[in-house]
Amino acid sequence: MRFLVIFFAFLFALNPAARADYVVWSDAQTGLSFSFPDTWQIVNNAAPDDVLTVMPPSGRAQAMCRLRAREDRRFMIYPARFGAAIQELSVSKFFWESYLDEFTNPEIIGYRDGAGLGRFYAGAVIAAYEDTVPGRRMRKRGVAFASLYNGVAYILECSAHEDAFESWWKPFLSIAGSVDFPKAYHENRTGNYRPFLDGPFVFFRNPGENKTTAPAGGE
Repeated sequence: MRFLVIFFAFLFALNPAARADYVVWSDAQTGLSFSFPDTWQIVNNAAPDDVLTVMPPSGRAQAMCRLRAREDRRFMIYPARFGAAIQELSVSKFFWESYLDEFTNPEIIGYRDGAGLGRFYAGAVIAAYEDTVPGRRMRKRGVAFASLYNGVAYILECSAHEDAFESWWKPFLSIAGSVDFPKAYHENRTGNYRPFLDGPFVFFRNPGENKTTAPAGGE
């Protein structure tokens, strides 16, 4: 059973009676965390890779955000300076087209590289699709961010009725900006080695014997 640790963030004013404005949620299993308004509530997840789904008080807009995590080991080891390029390859338009296949009548309105989610580069998309809500079908518009980091694709998706989407834009971006996940890479450059493939072979013998070298291609 997933263990949830919930902390409350307080904003203090001159009045000593502080009021909780945001909930900071973290998951001990994945290390994911993010914050959302304390008026929102946690609801049941809809997909196996959903980590958390939250919604504001009921309303016609049917706004919601969900945080997802799925294994994706396409790019595991590379120099840090290639991070932006890896993001462009891993979270491309094709990625978003495949992702949106799980929705009904999806339409990509726009996507871009060079965004951010948690600790790494991210791709972002704005899309429209049809959704089933209690009693009717609804055309929704959503924004999603995806970041491939240390073998896991982290995805934050927020949506609302297409006519109300703009009014939820700022809360959605606030939630996206709060996402964090466990640090795996150091900020300094990694993966820079001497061109050893062009150098001599190095042979290791049994303990106590000297190592010998031979020119590349030699025996």
